[in-house]
Amino acid sequence: MKRIITTVAVAIATIGAVSAQEIKFGAKAGLNLSTVSISEQSMTRAGFTTTTKQTTGFRPSFHIGAFAEYGFTDKLFVEAGIAYSSQGATLEKTESKTINNATKVVVDERTTESKDTSLILNFLNVPIWLKYDIAGFRPKVGVNLGYLANVKSKVGSQTEKLEANKRFDFGVGVGAEYNLPMGLFVDADFVLGLGNMADKDIDTTVKNRAIQIGVDYKF
Repeated sequence: MKRIITTVAVAIATIGAVSAQEIKFGAKAGLNLSTVSISEQSMTRAGFTTTTKQTTGFRPSFHIGAFAEYGFTDKLFVEAGIAYSSQGATLEKTESKTINNATKVVVDERTTESKDTSLILNFLNVPIWLKYDIAGFRPKVGVNLGYLANVKSKVGSQTEKLEANKRFDFGVGVGAEYNLPMGLFVDADFVLGLGNMADKDIDTTVKNRAIQIGVDYKF
């Protein structure tokens, strides 16, 4: 977490050193639609191979944070911020298949539906965006550094805290914003996590995906 806070401080300080008069500070909040991609797991034992596949869905939640924006020109802008972002996924079903390796015959196949089950990943994110203005509309590309503050599982109304396997994530993003009068603007982003959040001892990959829609304000 200290690394993330330091990164934000350095980014904002660097922007401020260029020209304090060109900086705009702001606050943002909005909707998250997040999920995780989980690769198939395979385990071989006593001549049989079992493959397990988990299907996930989008989990709605929220993000809230603050940012600083610097304009290199009247068209080109950079934004650095910090945000609390509740992410994760809904767990829809688990499919497993067991094959006899000698005969290649499927000896067992089953599907287990998951009802009201969610994986909750609460992040402290540092997004950095490069934006280009076209009459108030600003497409943008950027990177995201994430610190996983805590992990929880939720089944129905019961929530259980889990141990985090990995703390840091790195991702890339694309998005756009539209600037309204009086400092208001709306934005929509898609962030693709590149880091594997699964335990290194498990033969699978778990990667974050998030759509974020916000209503924001520049001071």
